[in-house]
Amino acid sequence: MNRKELEANLKFTIKLAQDAGKLLLAHQKEVKKLKVDYKKMEGVFSQADLESEKLIINRIKKKYPDHYILAEESAFKEFKGGKDGFKKFATYPFSWIIDPLDGTSNFLNRFDYYSVCICLALYGVPTVGVVYRPSNKDLFIAIKGRGANFNGVRIPKSSNKKLINDSLLITGFSSEKGQVYEEEFKLFKKLSSNTRGVRRLGSAALDMCYVASGIFDGFWESGLAPWDVSASGLICQEAGVQVTGYNGEAFSPFSDNFLVARLPLYKQIKALF
Repeated sequence: MNRKELEANLKFTIKLAQDAGKLLLAHQKEVKKLKVDYKKMEGVFSQADLESEKLIINRIKKKYPDHYILAEESAFKEFKGGKDGFKKFATYPFSWIIDPLDGTSNFLNRFDYYSVCICLALYGVPTVGVVYRPSNKDLFIAIKGRGANFNGVRIPKSSNKKLINDSLLITGFSSEKGQVYEEEFKLFKKLSSNTRGVRRLGSAALDMCYVASGIFDGFWESGLAPWDVSASGLICQEAGVQVTGYNGEAFSPFSDNFLVARLPLYKQIKALF
């Protein structure tokens, strides 16, 4: 895609996220009437998730009929919670990676920390990304190689020279209980005891975007899916934020764990893993 095509795609994606956000806000006014169900090992989903995803997919198919789509709710039906099948999307020239409602539990409890996440990936590489928070209209956008914006203002590629004990981090936990869950709490305890504090708010995409904007100093989480991190990972990278695996692996939306922070603070956080 050339520059003009990428800009047109971003404009389309922003409008799509905002329209999905309007739909979610309408549903939240009557949240008690929504049908709610549960995906094994992945948590709750609702009628609002399904309708938001339907809106997004229908518009993409109409405009880009030859593009592939990986979206949270339809992916669960196709892959039954398994993640191995996701990697085939890295072989497609154009793939849309979508979370129609990141933060469903928050949404259902009328907590306004949730988002719509839409990313266009070229051969699995996030290239256009939008994360939109409907409740307050916070809008994060990025085009690969072109920088990231927050509410229309360019996010500067700055460093973070805080000492780790002055930092405020944010994280999430796996919805799957058991050994993995216990290991996550051990890591949480280590990081919370070495920092000013750790928050857990329930939308990985927003968590990462607020690291990009400077509200939080770092983020980590495991067990995430491509739709959680594709758009937000691109936004972070374009804002000059390090996005890697726990062991420093290069960012891929198809990875399992993520560590996000600006240098040089990133190195202090990583040393605790």
